[in-house]
Amino acid sequence: MKWVVVSDNHSMKNILTDIVSIHDDADVYIHLGDSEFDYNDAELKPYIKIKGNCDYGKDFYDTFELQQKDINAFLTHGHLYQVGNGRERLASVARDADCQIALYGHLHVKRVEVVEGIVCINPGSIAQSRSQEEETYAVLTFDESDKMVTFYNQQHDIVGKEILIF
Repeated sequence: MKWVVVSDNHSMKNILTDIVSIHDDADVYIHLGDSEFDYNDAELKPYIKIKGNCDYGKDFYDTFELQQKDINAFLTHGHLYQVGNGRERLASVARDADCQIALYGHLHVKRVEVVEGIVCINPGSIAQSRSQEEETYAVLTFDESDKMVTFYNQQHDIVGKEILIF
């Protein structure tokens, strides 16, 4: 199973379409908010669309619970859970929803951490990194032997990998 996760492109054109083209074998495409596109924009069409603090429109999801096979994930932008002050609140909500994973954006920094037993993953920003690292997105892969997150840059080169344990 393969999930492509992107966030915070902030009006950057074509990158979302490029990501879908590169990862055309994905089972799910997730946008964690701050696209600054209209909900019906063609670039967003294949994605589960989460509402960020820079997105407007009633059709975006504030949160979404994704369930595929034995993997449950809680999706949100992060600003509603004050993720800049820690991920404890996010982890608590994900746990209450019976999710093993919480996917969030907002911080523009790629990150994988286990908080109160929940694997919290930020794909980073594909357009505006707020760290010393370059802009990124994430691909989560799940098979019978491994669960992994792989981070890619704008050129779709691998810039990091982590095995997920949950």
